[in-house]
Amino acid sequence: MPAAVKVSVIMPVERIGGDAERAIESVLRQEAPFAFELILVSATPLTMQPGNAVRNVIEPDRNPATRRNRAVSEAQGEILAFIDDDATADAGWLATAVAYLDAHPDIAILGGPDPAPADSTRAELIAETLLATPLIGSGLACHENRPGVFPVTSASDIALVNLFVRRSAFRGFDESIGYIGEDTSLIASLMPAVVYHSGVRVFHRRRPFPGPYLRQRWRYRVKTGEMLRRGSAAYAKNRKIWAFLFVGTIAILASPIAFIPYIVFTLILSSRVTRLPKRDWIVLPFAFAAHHAVYFAGIVWGAMRASRR
Repeated sequence: MPAAVKVSVIMPVERIGGDAERAIESVLRQEAPFAFELILVSATPLTMQPGNAVRNVIEPDRNPATRRNRAVSEAQGEILAFIDDDATADAGWLATAVAYLDAHPDIAILGGPDPAPADSTRAELIAETLLATPLIGSGLACHENRPGVFPVTSASDIALVNLFVRRSAFRGFDESIGYIGEDTSLIASLMPAVVYHSGVRVFHRRRPFPGPYLRQRWRYRVKTGEMLRRGSAAYAKNRKIWAFLFVGTIAILASPIAFIPYIVFTLILSSRVTRLPKRDWIVLPFAFAAHHAVYFAGIVWGAMRASRR
């Protein structure tokens, strides 16, 4: 009789090849002392080699919450592990997460860091720096690659690219939210039984700066503004969002005298975490200016758009 499946790894995939092929291989090569399965959920059937450990679930609806809920309905594992097709898992990803969850039965969700891979391009490393710099970056534990194991106090500190959920606690992703925010909603609903663990690591490909990165950030922050306007607790109670809006407003009003201090401040903070060579550091203050402008405008625009609706 085959061993019971301990973990179901769920990965939405558009097509086999490139980043997706590396993501799949990283899961199949996990150093895990238990049985696990990999479920690839896609809109159309994938061209792939059949195997006992890999299944392809078809969900034509491209709503990411719908896709993952459909995959969960087919999953056999007692723990659900979520990863994206542009991320690769550390060799001990599954083993580390399961060992912690087995030792802490009161924890419902576990997440960890998602740093950029070692082969990232210059444009991807700029994006990585914008997300990873404390105080002026994303402000999220997973993007800042924070060390340690600690309870999550902000639902956005861990993300769907690297997320473990007990099957018994899973309530489904809210399909009405659509793209962006469905993971935050689920995490918020299960707090305080949520933990960040720096040993549970995946390497997530960043969108290159400027175009792809800023377009992605715009979509994320527009959704932040919409969720704020709707009164979502996970967003409305997030003091970092309100602090950013306050400081951003002051910075706009004081821009003539704040420009030089801003350059110095962003350069000092980002140089501590960036993997860019020193010759490229000069671009960082200007990249942060674009990053912050997109964040601020996106939140405001999202709130205005939600008000009109």
